[in-house]
Amino acid sequence: MTDLLKTFEGLDITKYANIESIKTIDILVVKSIYEGNKISHAFAIANKQALTGLKFCPHCNSKAFDPKDKNYSRDYEKHIIKCENNEGKIVKKVKLDYIQKPFVPHIMQNKTYQYLLANGRQHEFKPTQYFITYDLETVPKIVNKKFGKSSYQMYELFPLSVASTIRNKQGIKKIFFSQQDGDDFIVQWLNQLFKEAEQVNADNQYITEAYTIDESIPYSMEVPIVGFNSSRFDISLIISQMQCKDWTISNYIGSPTIAKQVIVHHKKLNLKVKFVDMLTNLQPMELRQAAKDFGDGYDDKKWIFPYEAFNTDNVNDVLSKSEPFTMEDFNSSLKKTKISQKDYQIYLEDAKRFKNRWDYLQFYNEQDTYIMIKPLMTLISLQFKYKIDMFSFMSMAACSNAIKYAKAYEDFDINGVYPNFEDLSQKFYLTENYWQSKVQGYLQQDKHKKRDTTNNVQDNDFDYFKQLFKVSNCSICDCKFTFANKPTLDRIDNLKGHSKDNVQPCCLYCNCFCSDKDKNISKLFIQLRKYCMIRCLPTNLTDIDVNHLIRKWIKGGLSNVMHRVNRSGIDFIKRLYFNKQAKKVTVLTTDHRNTHVVGVDFNSLYPSVMSLEPHKFIKYTGGKMYMCGSQTGKIMGEDDHSKQTILRIINSNKRYTQEGRLFIAEVKGHIDENYLNDFINFPPILRNYEFTTDERTIGSYMYSHMKQSTIKTDQKQRKLTNLTSTIGEYMAFSSYYLWFLIDDCHFIIDDVKQIVLFNKHDQFNSFIKEFTKNRIEAKLDENKGQEQFFKIVMNSSYGSDGMNTEKQHKVKIMNRKQTERAIRSNAFMDEQKISEDNYIVQMNPEHCSCKTPLQVAFFVLDNAKYWYLNFIYNFMYKCLDMNRIHFIEGDTDSAYWAISGNPNEDFTQQFNAVINDRDFYNENAKYFFPTIKRDVYDEKEILGLAIERQGPSMIALAPKNYIIFKNYCDDSKIKLKGVNQKTNKITKDQIVDCINEGKITKCTNNRLGQKNHQMSQLSIEKNGITGIHTKMIVLENQSCCPFIFGLTAKDTHTSVSPRLTPKQITCVNILAVLNIQVGRQAIKKIVFLLCLESLTNVTYGEAMIFLPGFDEIKYSTKEMYTCAGKSNLNILVGQQYKNGQELAKNPLVIAIRRIN
Repeated sequence: MTDLLKTFEGLDITKYANIESIKTIDILVVKSIYEGNKISHAFAIANKQALTGLKFCPHCNSKAFDPKDKNYSRDYEKHIIKCENNEGKIVKKVKLDYIQKPFVPHIMQNKTYQYLLANGRQHEFKPTQYFITYDLETVPKIVNKKFGKSSYQMYELFPLSVASTIRNKQGIKKIFFSQQDGDDFIVQWLNQLFKEAEQVNADNQYITEAYTIDESIPYSMEVPIVGFNSSRFDISLIISQMQCKDWTISNYIGSPTIAKQVIVHHKKLNLKVKFVDMLTNLQPMELRQAAKDFGDGYDDKKWIFPYEAFNTDNVNDVLSKSEPFTMEDFNSSLKKTKISQKDYQIYLEDAKRFKNRWDYLQFYNEQDTYIMIKPLMTLISLQFKYKIDMFSFMSMAACSNAIKYAKAYEDFDINGVYPNFEDLSQKFYLTENYWQSKVQGYLQQDKHKKRDTTNNVQDNDFDYFKQLFKVSNCSICDCKFTFANKPTLDRIDNLKGHSKDNVQPCCLYCNCFCSDKDKNISKLFIQLRKYCMIRCLPTNLTDIDVNHLIRKWIKGGLSNVMHRVNRSGIDFIKRLYFNKQAKKVTVLTTDHRNTHVVGVDFNSLYPSVMSLEPHKFIKYTGGKMYMCGSQTGKIMGEDDHSKQTILRIINSNKRYTQEGRLFIAEVKGHIDENYLNDFINFPPILRNYEFTTDERTIGSYMYSHMKQSTIKTDQKQRKLTNLTSTIGEYMAFSSYYLWFLIDDCHFIIDDVKQIVLFNKHDQFNSFIKEFTKNRIEAKLDENKGQEQFFKIVMNSSYGSDGMNTEKQHKVKIMNRKQTERAIRSNAFMDEQKISEDNYIVQMNPEHCSCKTPLQVAFFVLDNAKYWYLNFIYNFMYKCLDMNRIHFIEGDTDSAYWAISGNPNEDFTQQFNAVINDRDFYNENAKYFFPTIKRDVYDEKEILGLAIERQGPSMIALAPKNYIIFKNYCDDSKIKLKGVNQKTNKITKDQIVDCINEGKITKCTNNRLGQKNHQMSQLSIEKNGITGIHTKMIVLENQSCCPFIFGLTAKDTHTSVSPRLTPKQITCVNILAVLNIQVGRQAIKKIVFLLCLESLTNVTYGEAMIFLPGFDEIKYSTKEMYTCAGKSNLNILVGQQYKNGQELAKNPLVIAIRRIN
């Protein structure tokens, strides 16, 4: 094995992609330290069981059992049966609530506000407004160790100092500790932090008139300890000190490398502090920008510090000096920046205030924590306006979601009179199985609570309770019992068990919120349910099959490329054509030369589609896009009758009225082949498609490029792309999207599998309108912080509805023995030692829960796709000449188009030269585009769009990877996902070389991150420009064809133009005849164009033909075209001759021009 490792040079995994099974070998990795360097040794394990003494599952090969354990046989057999059924994989089991509950995160996630609202004291609610900020500075240890092919670990980073700013009722206080205070300065800081947190916690409490803590109000918020980018950086530097005899980590949310939230419990003080990251409530930005946008004044200025002017070998010597740092000390290898002369002079003036560099370090460190205060107070204040306590939620997305529902329930009155909602589901009747399961449940519940069960209800009480449920309503809310609102028994005296004389019928919902709970809290949730049902607001899903259906088909916005190279004056508009008879797709080059590129951007697309604002181009449900509420039914297409019922619901004419029903339908279908050419240039079915990146699927051009670039091929991928059918499988669509496909895209439903029905509401309207207005006003006031806040809240407000808990992992703090047991589990993922007997262990649990209304996220995402397509097909296709336009690149809410416009105008002409129905455009453009110049309200109109960017040319290699030229190549905008363009100089030539030569550009990203669980400065080399695009079939002419069911890349896609044979030429009815004065010496190549109507049996598009006396004649069969420069030619138009015989009359104007 040692000899093998010495000569082993790695292997190309792509060579083995088609092998069904590859022999695996178990490796034992042992780490040691030699001459100060960490070394890893790898040993092949011949017998894993003999080495460990454990028995491993033969299916997953990871779950281990101890044969000495008394329950070994039981546990082993149970596991291997389950594991075999799951093919050795962990299959998550999702746990749902068994009853529909109003989704009110602003109430459910804050027990304080819940209590105050229930008791009519909501005016007393206040935010958590006192907190502590912190920041660490580090000293680098030079490592310069290579890893991977060409990446380096430049430095390991260790704590140098730590500072905090405390905001309490007394004001502002700062604390600072550094290496000068001893090696345990982090522990000293934590000790002081807990002491300060005691006062902060007391200041956040609710106080009575007697100035004592109001114990009646539940308030258990941990003291917030806020850092900036701390989840990725600061926490990793201090995590090992967070677990000791005095305090312990009680909750860790995130992963070993990203700590979203860490709660530390001080055992002696019985106090909890919560380490959180300020960036979770902002969009990605630097602290300097956050302080500028959300703070104010000179005091919020972020200073500068030379992080790389010293290292662990000389830190004390360098910082003990009294002279200022030199200008070169501020050079940064991380950001590849240098300090300006102006900033250095400012530093020199500031440095005069400090005795030595240690003092300057303290000032700088403390200032970083101080400038967080005002931005945090601003964020707290902005969110509290909507009764949201920012520190009660994990992130801005969660806060935004809570604000959205707070606005939806803003008219709720706990003392309001709300009638019982109409339940149309089937009346409930008790079955023996249901009753027996309830009897057993009551018995176990009472035994668990140690209540007397002597007189508990029995199985033989079935007939009595069957009749009772039949004639009774809920004794608490008076709702009828149905299969959607099932009954149970509520105990009258909560101290006694479920005896026949101590129970009353009630619905499951009331029982859930009334049992052993405060009566006012019970009343609150009963009233919330009534309000929710009357207003048709969202509730959680209770059907696991519906949950799986929606989760499978939730997908974000489209990101795709259809034509990669679009140069002004050089390239031509291209069109895709499907030949129904030949079953082939051809990319045809028209005679329309590109003049410019226009990119449109939808105004806050996701907020717009849930705004419920009326719009002329929404022809369904009364001109509004309603949002779904609760699930009201489900029909499975199990037979012809049920399938016809589903189709009647989908195709009901009520969809054009406010009575239209919202649904999610799982169907199989395709666009009618007779109309496929109307949609093939931007296929309207935007769905996930699973395929293999083999030559047969993605085409020879991209396959060869990937092979030559040593990129893995023959891999399975699942990506969102443009399709013309459901690819022979069932796919789920929301009502608006499916109606659009049927009505406007000739979509034919081949089969239906199921339909899930929902009620609808318009309660998000006030939220979107208010925040849109607030954002515009903030923009006009030049308040960048508030403008950013309102934008972030709107755009992220749907995210928590669709939160995927199935992908979440659990992180626990375990001791050594617990960690050893965890490693034996097939759910084990990773571990990190943080102290002598404590480890961070990451697990992939087999169970998870879902309490959010997934259907809301599904409708938002699907309605956004509908609106994106609605603009293209019901506006652009109605009034623009789409033969002079083709789609280049799009990304969720933007679309870039190449246009053949007026060559005598510049690239700012937009769509003006390609409007072919001026009346339609003039009448309807105002519903999409701004009409009042420099009017922000008009520019940001809900459901509208604006010009995002324009230029003469654009090259789009792949989604989110493009260059758009401005000012005729003097300036350009480059977008390159995953590459830091501040430290990597990306040029137009590199992108062009990728197209012309298949050249891949390597980039180096310098960043801070963990390497071997140690925070480090890393220099990571990666492929920057690859040109890899597998969402479509890329052809040699750089156009891309969609995947079409039943066709393959090799057999059915051809690029550029078909050739016409002489036999086909005889099908031309009218030809231009050239004057005999025009000979071979006068012209070598000519172009002439004919109307489509004048041809028969000719393939649509461009073709090459040869005529005697001339090298080449090129013509298009689509439309008449007038060419410039025709005066150089003598043209005889009007009659056609062949061998001197007249063949046709009725002259047709045909333009001819000289090419060479």
